Amino acid sequence: MIAIRNIRIKRRIASLIVSSSAITSHQISNESVKALIVKATTSSSETAYKAPKQSQQELYQDVFVILLEPYIQKAIDGYYGKFLTISPMYSPADVEILNVERPMGYRSFSFIIKLQIEPYVGPHESVGIDQLTIRVGAGEGDVIVEKFEHIKNYELPPHLKELVKKDN
Repeated sequence: MIAIRNIRIKRRIASLIVSSSAITSHQISNESVKALIVKATTSSSETAYKAPKQSQQELYQDVFVILLEPYIQKAIDGYYGKFLTISPMYSPADVEILNVERPMGYRSFSFIIKLQIEPYVGPHESVGIDQLTIRVGAGEGDVIVEKFEHIKNYELPPHLKELVKKDN
């Protein structure tokens, strides 16, 4: 049952990525926004894309970020578990999409998604900035975090210092 659910989720992610690009390019008339959408979905640059507020693009982006949530959280747990006594959380609304590629070419259903997150503990005390590279392969039904890059550390405030493991 879990395997079937995961395959369905992965197919939805692939479908939403394709649909969001096609729908948005037809519905938004602002040429600069269209250019950003094309850049975000086809280019290999690492300029973060922010969808227009309350747009279809933002809706689809939020859906596929939520579908990736278990993989993102597992990667956060794996990295920060070495240093902290609790697992940091992150806000899906704050996930920055740096890049989405189709490595197999046009209309292929394998995607490489690069995201930036800022995990936090307590009342949103950031612990760092991280970038994740996630491969979504619709044909194989795989979602794999290929790379977790810790970009920046933030020092915890004194009242949260007890969350740092003593052996570090």
